[in-house]
Amino acid sequence: MQREIHAENLGLFGALILCLVANTVLAGGNPVKTKPSQPKWSQAKQARVKVAKRQRRIIFNDDMYELNRKWANTADGLLKGRLKPLVGTQVDTISFSVIEADAPVYDSKVQPIYGDAHGGPPPYWPNITANIKALSKAGQCPIQIITDFAHGNGMESWAHVRMNDCHDSFVRGWLSTWKKQHPELLVDSRGVPRNKDRHPLGLYVSALDFSHQEVRDRKLEIIEEICQRYDIDGFELDYIRHPVLFSRTMRGLPVTAEEVQIMTSFHQRIRQITDEAGARRGRPILLAVRVPDTLELSMNIGLDVQTWLKKDLVDILIAGGGYAPFTLPVEEFVKVAHQYSVPVYPCINRQAPQQEQEVSGGTITEGIRAVAANWYRAGADGIYFWNLGTPFEYKTGYDLIRTRQRCYVCLDEVGDPKMLIGKDKLFCVDDWVLSYYTHISSRPPLPVTLQPGVSQRVPFVVGDDIEAAARSGLPAKLKLWIKFRGPARREALVFRLNGKLLTEGKFMGEHMLKYRLDASQIKTGKNIIEASLKSISASEVQLRSLKLEIEYKADK
Repeated sequence: MQREIHAENLGLFGALILCLVANTVLAGGNPVKTKPSQPKWSQAKQARVKVAKRQRRIIFNDDMYELNRKWANTADGLLKGRLKPLVGTQVDTISFSVIEADAPVYDSKVQPIYGDAHGGPPPYWPNITANIKALSKAGQCPIQIITDFAHGNGMESWAHVRMNDCHDSFVRGWLSTWKKQHPELLVDSRGVPRNKDRHPLGLYVSALDFSHQEVRDRKLEIIEEICQRYDIDGFELDYIRHPVLFSRTMRGLPVTAEEVQIMTSFHQRIRQITDEAGARRGRPILLAVRVPDTLELSMNIGLDVQTWLKKDLVDILIAGGGYAPFTLPVEEFVKVAHQYSVPVYPCINRQAPQQEQEVSGGTITEGIRAVAANWYRAGADGIYFWNLGTPFEYKTGYDLIRTRQRCYVCLDEVGDPKMLIGKDKLFCVDDWVLSYYTHISSRPPLPVTLQPGVSQRVPFVVGDDIEAAARSGLPAKLKLWIKFRGPARREALVFRLNGKLLTEGKFMGEHMLKYRLDASQIKTGKNIIEASLKSISASEVQLRSLKLEIEYKADK
């Protein structure tokens, strides 16, 4: 059964090219009347807004690792592990990678596929090349297989384009022949060690420099080919994979105004390609972009998101890398994007701190519920998952099934804010970010160093109305977990929550304190923890982690 978006044959959309040239709004030959505060939208914009506003609770990103499984030489083999379990969940969009290691992972006719592009299958993910060729020989292709599966199960199919994947800087065999032949097209990485663990930007020494037309053309020809050959519903242009586009970023500097304009013009060309393809087939192709954690951080690497929105170059905005999710300023993205009817989907990353299981009862699902509750309160339109539950490379059999089930539980509920009411949660304070993502991530409040007589204020947001839940018959048990590093006696540590002194904390091991709280102590929205050391302690103590565990229990 075809999904509803295929029933939306958008009529005047076939005349899109004329609308693009004239930039007019037509309806029966007369201008469409709009509210004074709303700009006039082209027919193309109207068509895309209509599709962008359909039900899209969860966007699920798939890195295409499953294509490396030995059994992925058939359609069922490719789908059975990671994508088939999505049927019946709240996932409405599958965004699957079409480029790995700077090479297509589908039956491309414009660029050598993965493996062929590297002079032979790399040692890491060695089965992809043979599986693509086996599927092609059988008249199939990963893109069409996933697209048919998605459409047949009421989901959208998006091609996920890694805009500057740099895993080839440290994964053996992943540096493509093309990059080796054109070192002049890479960013200037002089002085940066080719090792991601020795320098915060060492991950990006193999990044392509988008100031070169040849670099931009390679992305454009992939996008154009997919538009021409496959019935996808949209593209996700992922700038977190990886967030270096120009050489100045390698030196820790913001890019120039000219480089910002290069990226805006590049997106205008992408929009032209996708809109022309949409006009030919009679329904639009959406453009989603995944960008750094703030508008300012995005601009620093060359992405003028506000201008993109004004120029109608974005249909769906995916906010952030997901490395500091509780600090992500979702309101900032919502405020600017909703002016142009562009939905906002913040990113949950598999490595984010809300997924750690450090405290009693803390699980992946409870942490994800908490960050989702905060985001919905801030105006988010849904949730984007990047690489949920991966990597699975070395898991097989029951271990693989159990891991996947544990990770996928949240997909049945976090796409609907109403389903989060009264569910156990783990609200966290972001405490660290991978060094090579700090330049595109929100600054986490932790860790902080406590010194005698100096108070440190640490904000954290709680999206639940705990007192209202109690009044409706869902009282909650609250536990605040505080983790620190360094020698400290209980009597030397001072914590205040929203101005009131916390007492009777219990040590759970040498460096963890647990406080039991009352619902009246927690505000819906922003809360403040004040931490300090009494003067009797001469040692510095580092505050490492704050987590609020909420366990609901229905009255009987």
